[in-house]
Amino acid sequence: MTAPTGGDLRDADDEALRASAVVGDREAFDTIVNRYGPVLYRYARRMLASEADVPDVVQDTFVAAWQQIGSFRGSSSLRTWLFAICYRKIADTHRLKRARPVEDWVLEPLAGPDTSADPFTAASNAAFLDALELALGELPVRQRAVWMMREVEQMTFPEIGEVLQLSPDAVRGHHLRAVKTLRVLLRRWQ
Repeated sequence: MTAPTGGDLRDADDEALRASAVVGDREAFDTIVNRYGPVLYRYARRMLASEADVPDVVQDTFVAAWQQIGSFRGSSSLRTWLFAICYRKIADTHRLKRARPVEDWVLEPLAGPDTSADPFTAASNAAFLDALELALGELPVRQRAVWMMREVEQMTFPEIGEVLQLSPDAVRGHHLRAVKTLRVLLRRWQ
């Protein structure tokens, strides 16, 4: 556990922040919010049909985390624990009818190197990302959640399993089905 030095909590590790937040250190919890808020916001935007629901879900996630931080066992990472809370808050909204389109900047690492010098390649990449947005919207909610956490958030299968309360093997199965479905829906790009 790396303790904060000189009052700057930005460099503190998650365990030090958690331990400080447990005893009521709001500054430590604010650091947790600043560290994980953008990631959870991005995830919630892809999982909810209404963008208006996203800030509420993320806020509810952190309110629940603040209330439950004392009972956090530490058997998973803080990040995984926060994703699990956020996933439950998303499910609570009962508005998972349609995925939010994925913006290009979220998938840029998947698109490969910058090809802005070649207009044809740039147009092809943009068209592919548009097709990928539509295809992700076709996936069942759990498959879309697994795919987003694995491919965009770079989470491991065990971490995703903790979030979704599934075994790592079940997560692998959902990921495999998502990939197969995406291959079919995006076959023109192969």
